[in-house]
Amino acid sequence: MEELQFKIDGPILKGGVPLPVAISALSSFQSIVDKTYLVTAEKSRITASEREKFYIKATEFKHGSLLTYFEIALQGVQLGLPLVSSLGPQNIWDLTKDTFSMLKLVCGAVRSGNQPTYEFNNNGDVDLRIGDEHHHYHGPVFQIAQLALPNYQDLAHLLGNRKLTEVSAGKRFSSKHDIYLGEADRDAFDIPTKIQKETTELKCEVFDFNKYKNAGKLSVSDAGQAIPLGEYSFTIFGNQDNVEYIYTLLKPQVTLYCLVEEAVSPFGGVVVHKLHITGVGS
Repeated sequence: MEELQFKIDGPILKGGVPLPVAISALSSFQSIVDKTYLVTAEKSRITASEREKFYIKATEFKHGSLLTYFEIALQGVQLGLPLVSSLGPQNIWDLTKDTFSMLKLVCGAVRSGNQPTYEFNNNGDVDLRIGDEHHHYHGPVFQIAQLALPNYQDLAHLLGNRKLTEVSAGKRFSSKHDIYLGEADRDAFDIPTKIQKETTELKCEVFDFNKYKNAGKLSVSDAGQAIPLGEYSFTIFGNQDNVEYIYTLLKPQVTLYCLVEEAVSPFGGVVVHKLHITGVGS
């Protein structure tokens, strides 16, 4: 396939390239393409052995902006979806750029108060409707979009604040970008949230806690509770002492009281965005 390029540009790069910015941008971009691989290869995560088979290979870096020429390396992989089995790296890139296009559309629609609707065809493809607009995508794009949304949010949040003005990717010798984000796109993938007024009781396991940020992650494994099974990020509400929350890490199950912050999902329905913990049960 034709060589591709990934570029970040902005005032923060003029005196040299700060490594934290470069690493964050490149890591988010690799994670975005990883999600396409995971869906097409029908895998759940990138293991060490999977990384040996699939990765982005940089062939050249240029200074001024950070401009990276790269190829998608795919070695000895049997892709699970019929539509990509004979096309490999090129189709992985095509699905990645289609996912970007879809996410820009549906996140923008939700931010404007228009809920996208989806109709899935027998061949697995999906018809997307936003008001009178109609768009058609291959089925994997919908799955990839759900996985890649947080990575696009991370990438877009690098823009603005007099730091980065551009994040783009596409064919090396083309004047048209397959993926392009400018300063105005910093919040392009953010979706509105709303905090419930009533406190919710949860039986869960706290498996990660940062005492400096007063935030962490918990797992809900008992069915029949106010929120679905799964892992969720949380913050401590107000100026509570965090010592009690540190002790919760030692227990297999605790009772927490929280305010649930919900988001309107661009893929339909309402999802839990974050939990705001108000107290620990006895």
